Amino acid sequence: MYAFMFHSRSTISRNVPAASVWHAGAKLECTLMGAPPRKTRNEHSSGGVVIALRDGAAHVALIATRNKTRWGLPKGAVGPDESCEDAALREVREETGLEARIVRRLDTIEYSFRAGDTLIQKRVDFYLMDYVAGELEPQLSEVDDVQWVELSSSLQRASFESERKLLEMALSSLQPSSSR
Repeated sequence: MYAFMFHSRSTISRNVPAASVWHAGAKLECTLMGAPPRKTRNEHSSGGVVIALRDGAAHVALIATRNKTRWGLPKGAVGPDESCEDAALREVREETGLEARIVRRLDTIEYSFRAGDTLIQKRVDFYLMDYVAGELEPQLSEVDDVQWVELSSSLQRASFESERKLLEMALSSLQPSSSR
């Protein structure tokens, strides 16, 4: 639904969308108050927190996007005939060049963002993973860089609070009582 504010022509700002309306034989100017309805789309993705022991310390594979200004975890869309686990392993392989093995489901995060006039409501299932093989190689069509970052330092590097929480969960699961 749209709301209109009626006013005299002299009060219309040049930067505000306005329309003319005829009412009772008089021309009135009105300004659109509020945005038109937007489309909404739900998306489901999966990703991984890939851990490797390097030089005696736990490291995590982080990807960079937006000209290396955003650091986060590899993730991507779950295909129509694909399990969440298979999608997570595929996205890790595609975005980082690494083969990994799922240890356990870590958590699901949800967030929303706008793409044009569409509100995207996204749900991402994340899995704790062990590094198996491969060399870091970013998928340049989607990722600017990929690096091994010491897990404790990754908390400062990760750009989003929801992913920092996942990294904290991974870190706490690797405390001294862990057999890693």
